[in-house]
Amino acid sequence: MVSEMIKNARLSSSGRKLLTSQQKAYLVEEWELSGLSCPEFCRRHGLISSQLYKWRKDAKSGAVMSIKNDGQLHSKTELEVLRRENDELKKALGEATLDIKVLKKKLEMDQQRNRQLNRYPGNSD
Repeated sequence: MVSEMIKNARLSSSGRKLLTSQQKAYLVEEWELSGLSCPEFCRRHGLISSQLYKWRKDAKSGAVMSIKNDGQLHSKTELEVLRRENDELKKALGEATLDIKVLKKKLEMDQQRNRQLNRYPGNSD
């Protein structure tokens, strides 16, 4: 499968093979699972060792590859931005929920007050 993927990779105008982040992540994963040394894996599949080492470094640092989500890879930077946004939304939701509770309590108190005033029309505050 690895050889087929590399063979079928798109080529740049200069003839270099262009691999997607998903393909690079797959190759790194296959290399690590194979138990082969990097030079041996690269020889078998027509890759350059420095590329594979860089892809692995990038994958570990999250610069190119991070978490698979519906077949897409997201960088750690993207995930961090989404986490921060999620935290902000949770905070806003909490504040809105609190506001709603306060307003409901105020409405209940106003309704109670109006009922009391209606029972005793002669009393006015």
